[in-house]
Amino acid sequence: MRLLRLGLALALAAATAASCTQANPQIRVSSERIPRHWKLQVQGAGFTPGQNASSHLRRADGSEFPVLPILADAHGDFTHTIDTMILELGAHELWVLDDRSGRTSNHVRFEVTFDYPSAKVPVTTR
Repeated sequence: MRLLRLGLALALAAATAASCTQANPQIRVSSERIPRHWKLQVQGAGFTPGQNASSHLRRADGSEFPVLPILADAHGDFTHTIDTMILELGAHELWVLDDRSGRTSNHVRFEVTFDYPSAKVPVTTR
């Protein structure tokens, strides 16, 4: 009987630990290359619902912008827009820290360029 109780207690403890283990939050950006003066969309998921997260943005020169607080919605998601007008050309790195849990998202990189998409000119035939 003791072995059965011990086995049940261990199984319950393992199940509880597994359910408490959460994957790190994730972020993604709308583009890995974006023209300067355009807007970059950032989406986050897996953060603590209704709590603040701290967005970190490292410039192309290696310095970091001041930390930006972002509030996760009731599902632990957020959407944020970065205006690339304030960014210099080059590769930037972004990650977000969940303030409540202390978990850090993946790091994403994107490049600000002068390359603008070319307008497609309709081909006319005569």
